Amino acid sequence: MHFCIRDDDTSFFTTPDELEHAYGQVTQWGPVSLAVVPFHRAGTSKAVPEKFRGRGSIHPLHGNRPLVEYLRAGVSKGSFEIMLHGYHHDEPSDQAEFSVGSDLVRKIKDGRKYLEDLIGVSIRVFVPPHNAIGRRGLHAIVQSNLHLGCAAGVRSGWSPLSQLTWRTWIQLRRWHKSGGLGVPWILDLGDHKEIAGNPVTPSATVRENEAIFRSALKLDGVFCAATHYWELSASSKYVDEPTVGEHLHRLIDLARSDSRVVWNTVGGILCRGTVDGAGRGF
Repeated sequence: MHFCIRDDDTSFFTTPDELEHAYGQVTQWGPVSLAVVPFHRAGTSKAVPEKFRGRGSIHPLHGNRPLVEYLRAGVSKGSFEIMLHGYHHDEPSDQAEFSVGSDLVRKIKDGRKYLEDLIGVSIRVFVPPHNAIGRRGLHAIVQSNLHLGCAAGVRSGWSPLSQLTWRTWIQLRRWHKSGGLGVPWILDLGDHKEIAGNPVTPSATVRENEAIFRSALKLDGVFCAATHYWELSASSKYVDEPTVGEHLHRLIDLARSDSRVVWNTVGGILCRGTVDGAGRGF
């Protein structure tokens, strides 16, 4: 089984200390895939500090030199993978940038090149802000030869003319009707691949994520823990549940304790091939 951590919202507003506190120890065990915003708009996202929130001003990543140097060093050590996380992230309308936005092909092209040149990386994965993507957004990803760091679905743009779309849809339907949880394998749509993130947030439970993890392990599949560095200290909305950070470390402990688990980056898993619902590689 392959295991990865997807962390969203690294941007101009992020400090190296925040990432180091969240993942300094974790990256001694395995890499963390960071979804990075190239030109963050100061909107309503909780990742935006209160003193900037709602201003609407644009903040390019290169304006935070200490963070850029920290990311460069982390990439060179193999601690971090850099993924593209939208363009501005926050829209003035508060609608999802890559669900209803415009000029998306250019935004992906320009945002990707900006991060690649700035940090010195090759970007293979796109993660839409708020996990929200529409048909135009998915088309822009395909046009850019990127994979998707979440699961889209038929309603969000999978081609209705593709046999792989309906094969994947039927596979997922059978899995969930049989009581299966999550999506413990890579979704191969032919022109791109997708990996579902398992939320590690205040509204998620350790019990459900551990059940999904064990299903993925049984299938020799994949498990992607999706979280936010800025939310790791947050309490769960459920009584007797651990904090978000403790929740994440419970999953990390599971991954580290089993020799059948290979810790990889999101891009590394998506680019290595596909595992279907029966644990078969193809």
